[in-house]
Formats: sequence, C-alpha cells, structure tokens
Amino acid sequence: MPLTICEAAATCRILREMIVTRRTFLAGLVPVATVATSPAASWSQPRARLGYLSGGHKDENAANTVDILRAGLRELGWRAGDNLLIEERYAGGDSASLPRLARELVAQRPDVLACTGSTETRALQAATGTIPIVFLQVAADPVAAGFVQTIVRPGRNITGFTQAPQFLWSKRIALLTDVLGRPPRRLAWLGTPGNTTTATSWPDARDAAAQFKCDVIRVDASGRADLERAFEMIKGRDALLVQFDFLFAVERRRIAELAARHRIPAIYENRMQVLGGGLMSYGADLRENYRQGAGYVHRILNGSVVGDLPVVQPSRFEFVLNLKAARALGLKITPVFLARADEVVE
Repeated sequence: MPLTICEAAATCRILREMIVTRRTFLAGLVPVATVATSPAASWSQPRARLGYLSGGHKDENAANTVDILRAGLRELGWRAGDNLLIEERYAGGDSASLPRLARELVAQRPDVLACTGSTETRALQAATGTIPIVFLQVAADPVAAGFVQTIVRPGRNITGFTQAPQFLWSKRIALLTDVLGRPPRRLAWLGTPGNTTTATSWPDARDAAAQFKCDVIRVDASGRADLERAFEMIKGRDALLVQFDFLFAVERRRIAELAARHRIPAIYENRMQVLGGGLMSYGADLRENYRQGAGYVHRILNGSVVGDLPVVQPSRFEFVLNLKAARALGLKITPVFLARADEVVE
C-alpha cells in the first residue's frame, strides 16, 4: 500500500536518525581501535612488575648480580621498560632501612619480588605473605630460617637459591693453611650481628677451627665506623675468616686495606671481596644463581606456583686468588697452589 505523505516523512526522519547514530557509534570506535592496535601504545604499559631488593649499593657489583638477572630475563622475552617494569631498592649497607624498603616495594604491588640474601628475604617476608619471593643468595639454611617448609617443596610464597653450605669454613681454613705453609693457630672471624646467618655461621666457623686445633675469636662490626676497632682486635692473629654480608660487600675495599695494613691473610666467602682487593675466597659461584633466578621469575610470571618450585642449592664452587694482595702480604704462591685457583686476579 502506498505511504501517505506524513508516513513517508516520518520514515525518512527515522532513517536519517539511524544513519547519524551509526556514524556517531563508528566514530567512537575509531580511537579505541587505534589505541588497541598501535604497537607503540601496546608496549607503553608494562604487563608485569618485578621488585628487586638489595642491601648493597646500586650499581655496586651489578655486573655480577642484578645485571645477570636482567640479561637472563631478556633472553626469556622480558624486556625492561617494555613488557616488564623493574622496581629496585638498595639499602647501601644500612640493614635498618631494609624493612622500610621492603614495604615500599610491596606497596608497588609487583607480580614477583627478587632479593639478594637472608636479611633482605626476612624483610620481604615480614612485608608480604602473598607476593612470590625469589631469594638469590641466602647463606642460611632456608628451612631453619623459616623461609620455606622444605627444600623440595617450599610450600609458602618464598623459594630461591642458596649461597653455600657452612661446612665450607673447613675448606677455607685448609686453604689458609696451604697458603701460609702451616696451620693458622690464632684465627679471627669477622661478622655482623645483624646478619640473619650469623647465628649459624659463627658456630660452624668455630667448629671448623676446632677441627684444625685453632684458637678463634669472634669480632663483630655493624657499620663502617666499627671496622677500625674490629681490626685492632684482629691485629696479631695469624689469619682472618670473613663472613659474607652486604655491609662487608659495600666496604670490601676498606676491609682489604685494613687487612693489608695489619698484614693479616684473609679468606672470604665470595669472589666479590677478592675483586675489591681481598686475598682469596672460596664459595659458590653466585653468578649462576642470578642466571637461574631469571628462570624462576619467568616461571612465576607465567603462572607457576612459587611454593612448588624447589630451593636450588649450589653445584659449582670457585676458588679465587688475588696475586697482588698475596705479594703485598709477602706470601709465596707456589705453582701448585696457583694452579688450584679457578680465577686469578692480577
């Protein structure tokens, strides 16, 4: 039936409104589609967040620690600033600031947290019971420290990589015996009372000294200002055992200078101290921890349950020797002893 003039006019009006409405709708979609399909925009917002906590200085020994972690993550497809945002906090040797820094990181709501040693792990553990935590160089027994339930199945929100078993103090005393040409009858052990591992590290070092029939004293230092006093107490001892601690890592050059001034051969747990001028070290190759740590972060970001990832114990140990420090102490390094070193610092 033909439309009347009024009906035709009404139909045209409805069609015009439909066309305008469609145009408006499509116009509203264009900015959204442009944003969604723009490569630059899609990478501008990181889709994962990693928090990193260290008791040391920023960029201090980064080439052997956090830089390795970043490189490992890049190899696994995580590009910092693109699809991964890394928030870092450093205590600069001040252990008292670690709880505050841990809370700052947790407030950023990262998807996963990574940290260096036991004291940093303790600070993060107190700050969160839900965000996954990966420690990278814990020297303490992580079960005894309360970080995990078992080595094979951690069970909580924490897992990671240990530094080295404490029975290595015996190996370190044996190396001192070889470099001195005699057992060091009067030893000193330098540690920090605030370090979580001190409670077990000192007794283990003391027991190792007893096996060699060595008299050993414990000397504590909580800050840079304590080091002069500590070495006055150490002065006159045959040799020195130095605990691994982020304070000592920060002050490694100062410790090496004091040991040289007092002519005390010292052995350390980590190569970092030797690179800073110390005589020698024996311990786990922690660089491997950071490489493998990237894999754990990757797995957690991809949905793995942190409590199901076993704690990894070191499988490679290294003996690092500083020849310049040995010459300064008047030590004669035999070819046989030199050949035992995995790395020689000239």
